[in-house]
Amino acid sequence: MKIKIIAVLMGVLVLTGAFAGGNKDTGSSASAAPSTAPYTIEVGGSTSVTPLMEQLAAEYQKAKPHIKVNINGTGSGDGIKNAGSLYQIGMSSRELTPAEQGTGLKEIIIAIDGIAVIVNKDNPAGDLTIEQIRNIYTGTITDWSQVSGGAKRGKIAVISREEGSGTRGAFEELVGFQGKLLAGANEFTSTGAIKAAIAQNADAIGYISLGSVDETIKAIAVGGVAATGGNVANMSYKIARPFIVLTGSSPHPESSAFIAWILGTAGADIVKKSYVLPPK
Repeated sequence: MKIKIIAVLMGVLVLTGAFAGGNKDTGSSASAAPSTAPYTIEVGGSTSVTPLMEQLAAEYQKAKPHIKVNINGTGSGDGIKNAGSLYQIGMSSRELTPAEQGTGLKEIIIAIDGIAVIVNKDNPAGDLTIEQIRNIYTGTITDWSQVSGGAKRGKIAVISREEGSGTRGAFEELVGFQGKLLAGANEFTSTGAIKAAIAQNADAIGYISLGSVDETIKAIAVGGVAATGGNVANMSYKIARPFIVLTGSSPHPESSAFIAWILGTAGADIVKKSYVLPPK
């Protein structure tokens, strides 16, 4: 399956209208509006979407002190599987498979995120092509001397996300090595764990959400294009994917209100600090 961000974005306006207009809540009034009664919204899924969702939830709870938003970073697969049941709102950093699309979930893109290829901040390598990245992750390139122009030597420590991670699925698809990850690559279950491993290993390479890059590691350019939000927006940076939220067919009014707020001005102001807003 190829990532088709443009195709998915075509459905945003329709989906936005559904959330903004309210949805029937199973066992409740068809046009029930959010109230001031205490309510907890359970959110779960992609660990890449989690940092953004935490920022959004923190601001929303300031505006709506009667609302509590619990966020569980459990992976895209879990967020898709349990959206509308265990979680009122699921999170995914990959598109749904055809089988998942047939389960009645409503999905909407809240941001476009670049996937940054990261190395230790002391690594002199600053730019790799898509082909070089693919060859590193499949084991064709094994030493930094093969890609650093002699500036660095040493066996490359390949770091990846775990099987089922939305970030891994999108990265493998965009770089072009689905199912061909180097045997023996180190696999981690969270963005934080990958950042820590890269920071501690001068020979390591990994990948994380662009919005999670900080001073502890270094994001390299890909094909001469820096990993920045601006380059994701103008589509010159090629390793990018959508951040998606999902609900069941009849979300609770408070869940719908939260999603409508995310899609509004207040939510957009938070999203655009580290990510790219989806086209309207």
